[in-house]
Order: sequence, then C-alpha cells, then structure tokens
Amino acid sequence: MLKRLPIPFIYILLFGVLLGLVLGFKSFIPYLYWGEAADYEWQRYALPHIINYLFWPLLVPFVYHAFLLFKLSKGSPIRDKVMLIGVSLLIPFVHESATTVIYFFALEQLQFFEFTNETWQMVKAAFPSVYIGRIVEFWIIYGLFTALDYYRKYKDKQSEVARIEAQLNRTKLSVLKMQLQPHFLFNALNSISGLMDIDVKRAQLVTARLGDLLRGILEQDERIYTSLQEELEHVTNYLDIEKIRFEDRLAIILDVEEQLLQARVPSMLIQPLAENAIKHGIAKTSNPGKLSISAKQLNGSKRMIISVSDNGVGGAQSTDRLFKKGIGLRNVKERLEELYPGDHNLVIDTQKGRGFSLSIELPITNYHEKHPSNHSR
Repeated sequence: MLKRLPIPFIYILLFGVLLGLVLGFKSFIPYLYWGEAADYEWQRYALPHIINYLFWPLLVPFVYHAFLLFKLSKGSPIRDKVMLIGVSLLIPFVHESATTVIYFFALEQLQFFEFTNETWQMVKAAFPSVYIGRIVEFWIIYGLFTALDYYRKYKDKQSEVARIEAQLNRTKLSVLKMQLQPHFLFNALNSISGLMDIDVKRAQLVTARLGDLLRGILEQDERIYTSLQEELEHVTNYLDIEKIRFEDRLAIILDVEEQLLQARVPSMLIQPLAENAIKHGIAKTSNPGKLSISAKQLNGSKRMIISVSDNGVGGAQSTDRLFKKGIGLRNVKERLEELYPGDHNLVIDTQKGRGFSLSIELPITNYHEKHPSNHSR
C-alpha cells in the first residue's frame, strides 16, 4: 500500500512531524511575548497537536486506498458516495479514539494527572467538536490526493498533446519534402530533355548524375535534419548536373567556415535555393552566371548565416509575392517556421538586373548531439 502512494511515505511522515511541531508550539508564542514562558504547559497545549499530526501519516495510506477504490469503482455512483461518506466518518473516528487514548496514557506516564471518571466525562464532552475537526482533516487529505490525480492527468494530457503535435509537425515536414522532390525532379528531367537535342552524351552524363543524386535524396528521406557538410555534398551533386548543362557559363563559389560543417541544418535546405537561383536568375541571362553559397558564424555567437546569391536577372517583386509564387522558396520558408519557430530569420535582397540573394539565420547546434527531431519517426 505504501508503494502506491503518489508521494513517498517518508515525506508524508516528515510533513506530519513538521506540522505537529508548528501547530503544537504556536500557542507558545503568546507566552513568550508576555514573558511568561516558564508558565507554558507544553503537555496541555503542544502534545495533542504533535500526537494528532504524527498519527495521521499512519492513516494516510488507508485514505489513499479508499481514494483509489472509489476512483476505479464501476458500481452505482450513489452507493459509492454513501460508502465514501462512511469511510470519511470511520477513519477520523479511529484517529480521534486512538490519539485520545495515546494522549491521556502519555499524560499519565508523565504523571501530569491521573485518568479519572471526571477526566472521562471531559473527554466525552469534547469528543464531538474534536471529531468534526478530524473529519475536516480527512477531506483535506482526500482533496490533496484528488488534486494530485488531476495534476498527473493534466501532465499526461500535455505529454500526449505534445507527442501528437510533434507527430503532426513531422508529417507536415514530410509532406513539404515530398512536395519539393517532384518539383526538383521535374526541373532535372527538363534539363535532360533540353540536352537530348543538343548533346546526347552530356544528356546521358546528366542522367547518371541524377541517379546518384536521387539515391542521396532517398537516403535523406527519413531525416528532418542533416549536417551542413552533408547538405553541401548533396548540393554539389546537383550543381555538377547544372554545370554540365551550362558548361563554362556557370561558376560556383563555396565559402563555408570549417567549424560549421557539423552544424545541424534542415535536410534539402540549400538545394532548392540553388535551384531557384539557377532557374529564375542565371538561366534567364546570357551573361556568365555566378552562384555563391556561404555559411558564416555570426560575430562569434551561437548563430550562423547561410546565404545563397546569384548575379542573375533579379527582380522587383515583393518578398510576399516571391514566397507565394515559388514552390522552392515557399517550401523553405514553411519548413523553417515549423523547425525554428521564432528562432530564425530569412531575408531576401533583390533588384532588377542586380541578382538575387537569400540569407537564413539559424542557431548553431552540432548535428551529432541527440535531438528528438533528427528523425522523422
């Protein structure tokens, strides 16, 4: 019975001792204030409280057992309530009867006075009022167990809601990734189709590289996060395909600080940005194209900035319109909002004829540290 208590029994016992001492000696304060401490009769004022609150811990397991019986009962609600009222009368009666015997026995042993018929009449006269106090104490203890039970249910419900929300977020992210991958594949196949009429060998080479890239995507499919280094390797595979298509007209510049290579980033974060830069910026101009990807630690802090920029045609559209219009940009924005709510910053800088730049500020976390969201399931 003791092992089932929601609070360790030793704590209940210690609390009973403390409460008995505090309430037992509260009547000592006026004597101390009046300067009559020597006249204070601790046997009369302190001992009843001490015995009372030392005895209650012995009955607390029975109160909790009664609580569990009525909580788990599947019988008639009226019968259960009648039985509970009966228990609430019986346990206080046992308590008051036992503590009264202990109290007067202790007084007799201390030779404070003898238990006589007059004393017995006094006990009978005082019993009803004191008994009511014990009933109130029973319901206070019962109420505490009820409150603890509701609190535990509340915490369990919170944990369940958090688990469902986490599962929902993982599902949302998986949907976003599934939305992004066909979009990428469609663009890659368009590139191959365009090359078939110009250079069959290069089209075959792009097809082979695409196969390698798709294998990498499938390996990443179960992961929400990856390391920056692995993400860059994935992006490099994609850019190798585009360099075959553009030949000498596409220059790639990577500027990544080494200490950030093991930083955790969302998988397929940079690739759609690079794809967007080539498709909507560099491919629409006949000038030599330059695509820059950088990752820098922000002023020695625990934050980093990842930037993808190009020297393409740029644009004059508003940021909101850009996010609504492009699948890749909108996808990245939504995933960042899911993974870093209130802890990221995404900035676009573009002007017509002056290229396009997108910067993402994220917290720095080592990818190899345990994290509940490293995997989608």
